[in-house]
Amino acid sequence: MKSVAAVLGVTGMALILLAGSPEVGVAPRAAFAAHPELAPLPPSPDALDEVVDRYCTQCHNERRLVGNLNLEDFDVADPTSRAVVAERVIRKLRAGMMPPQGRRRPAGDTLGALAAQLEASLDAAAMEQPDPGHKTFQRLNRAEYEAAARALLDVEIDAGNYLPLDTKSANFDNIADVQMLSATTLTTYLNAAAEVARLAVGDPEAAPSTVTYTNSGYASQWDRMEGAPRGTRGGVSVVHHFPADGRYTFQMTFEHTTTGGFYGRVTPGEEVDVSIDGEPVALLAVDRWMNVADPKGVMMETEPVFVTAGPHRVAAAF
Repeated sequence: MKSVAAVLGVTGMALILLAGSPEVGVAPRAAFAAHPELAPLPPSPDALDEVVDRYCTQCHNERRLVGNLNLEDFDVADPTSRAVVAERVIRKLRAGMMPPQGRRRPAGDTLGALAAQLEASLDAAAMEQPDPGHKTFQRLNRAEYEAAARALLDVEIDAGNYLPLDTKSANFDNIADVQMLSATTLTTYLNAAAEVARLAVGDPEAAPSTVTYTNSGYASQWDRMEGAPRGTRGGVSVVHHFPADGRYTFQMTFEHTTTGGFYGRVTPGEEVDVSIDGEPVALLAVDRWMNVADPKGVMMETEPVFVTAGPHRVAAAF
């Protein structure tokens, strides 16, 4: 018995030394931490239905129909059945517009919970069955067709040579509603595609043909044309797609007056520089005395020049 008492005494002394004397006016601390408080669960759809019935249907019912909206049969658990109405409700709740100022409102963040419940249901339905909506058929306009040929086939074309004029809406030529595709237009696009394909792969059996490019009579003959070599002026500069490797002849006809005069006739020693991709291929001296009454008129012609197939910048300038 004495040994037990001694042990108890020693143990009691140890406890006293560890705990120390409590401060005056301070409550003793708990030996174990209290259980953490759990966050309240969000209201159930049934509870939110009661919120709608109590705070919303007083105005948005079949009889009053305020805002042309009836929420009497609205189901919070299934907002996808009336998705458009649910979207309207969410916008009003997020903006704090409903219920309106001066009307009764539910306590706490009940309205936020209602909006979150509707958003979650709509988002989940959209994930399960995505609906991107209806896409109006749209054909390529001229600019888009040229860009597509350039990107896919590396072919430079003038879509105006193949496709009809683009219809416009509010001065825009890429509006799907006005880009109709009739049978005739479809045939035009098919013919254009066939021609572009031939340009892309080349045609060794291509028959000789002539293509004419013209400049306005009001075009300046004192300034360099875009794409022409530096140091030249006037003339013409175009991108032409050569169908096959071969020898080509270039002819130039001068813009002339009714009396037969033409630019380049006045100054002696004028020359016309013919170039392909900036590289000169012919240099022709201008005949000051040629006239429109001559058998060939005011026309000059190069010797045959070998050109590879594909698009090339052709320029003829002074």
